[in-house]
Amino acid sequence: MPDLQLRGLTNRGRRAVTLGAALAGVLLLLAAGMLFGPEAPRFNANRAPLVGRTTTICTTSDTTKGEPVEKAEVSAVAVQEAPDRPGLLTGSTLDSNPTGLKITQQGKGAQLGVTAPLVVAGDGAMATTSSAVIVGDVDKGQDAGLKAAPCLAPATLHWFSGLGATDEDVTNLILTNPDDAQAQVDLRLYGPTGRMAAQGTAGLVIGAHKSRPVSLGRLVQADGPVSVAVQATQGRVTAVAKRTHLDQTKPAGVDWQVPSASPSPVVVIPGIPADAARRQLVVTNPSKSRAIVGVQVLGFQGAYEPSGANSIDVPPESTATVNLPDALVGEAASIKLSSDVPVTGAVISTSEPRGTGADIAIQSAAVPLMGTGVSALATSDIANTPSELVVSNAGEADAQVTFELFSYAGVRLRTADMVLGANTTASRRLSSQEQSYVVVKVPDGSSIIGDVVLTQSGRREVAGLATIPLSSLDLASRAPATRPDYSVGR
Repeated sequence: MPDLQLRGLTNRGRRAVTLGAALAGVLLLLAAGMLFGPEAPRFNANRAPLVGRTTTICTTSDTTKGEPVEKAEVSAVAVQEAPDRPGLLTGSTLDSNPTGLKITQQGKGAQLGVTAPLVVAGDGAMATTSSAVIVGDVDKGQDAGLKAAPCLAPATLHWFSGLGATDEDVTNLILTNPDDAQAQVDLRLYGPTGRMAAQGTAGLVIGAHKSRPVSLGRLVQADGPVSVAVQATQGRVTAVAKRTHLDQTKPAGVDWQVPSASPSPVVVIPGIPADAARRQLVVTNPSKSRAIVGVQVLGFQGAYEPSGANSIDVPPESTATVNLPDALVGEAASIKLSSDVPVTGAVISTSEPRGTGADIAIQSAAVPLMGTGVSALATSDIANTPSELVVSNAGEADAQVTFELFSYAGVRLRTADMVLGANTTASRRLSSQEQSYVVVKVPDGSSIIGDVVLTQSGRREVAGLATIPLSSLDLASRAPATRPDYSVGR
């Protein structure tokens, strides 16, 4: 009996010790939590991404035989985001031959004249702090005009809204494969009255480290705009459309058209330039249901519906257009589309001639910026007048953004804050005696989009106009977080 009592006392003692140890452990964990804060979630879309490599392609095109040679320059920058981490930004040809483009310090920029596609690769810290832009300029002839586009990361799907397939609206799709294995793509065409079947749209092969032009007019003939989905069934490609407008045989404008954001119930087309004489809105509905699309203008005073163009009825698997009213002329703005089915779109802006021919600039639907937006070119010798930064807030809450203008030597030339009300647009003139780039800081979870508008006048056969969309620094390096679709309906 005493042995049993002793054994019971011993067991109770062990349990007491165990409970005491557990309690001490809990207290220790609580103390650690107070010292170090709560444990971070397993996934944080805003965390610093892993250091690696990102690659973008700067597309060029052949000059029409007998026409003046195009002056094309690539501008590349490495934004100073992580000065204590090493990195390198370089340029090479598609077949990996090095060029003179090399940046070893964050905050710096460089330019390089090009006649062939350029691969811009960021390594180390510069994998997620770099950006590049290509600008082309032709003074006269059929290709006269100013065209600009960001250098793009390869992907497996690209959407183009409202391309031309006539003798006076000529489109060449430039498909580029930067990888070691061949790529293969299919093209899906959405015309004014529905899907368009055409030979030569399936199984297009782009060789390793090659670029291939595809003439849309040789595939189909359409009186109205044609939207194209470029789907890579093998490998990945970059895709850019060279748009050339002609008035009979006279030049009527040229531009690069970059892919639009993927179809969504709400999409925004940023930075319609104030200097445009005409604006044509193009909407693509790839679904099998009719789309009723509401149109809002995000202006300086807020959102409003444009008179006579506040709604567009787009048949299934089709493309529709509407001319935006003249009341918008003279005001920079963005366009918000709200639909009952996913859509995407673009705006074709035509410059004010002022005694010369007109140029075109095409703005494509874009996704909101994440953290930092950049245009690697803000002011340049190519554009002989000050450029304009156009920024819109497509969300339902006010947002403060900061923009900074830097020289390519890394010197901060200007910095300022802008408070954007919900569904409003603001613009700032950018001028500098030096080549420069612009950085825009946006709040987490905001719906900020924008672009830089370049203009030319005086010395040209056409009044040059081009826009460069702001792009997030590291979208090529990680999957973007799920974003709200601007939290607003029609």
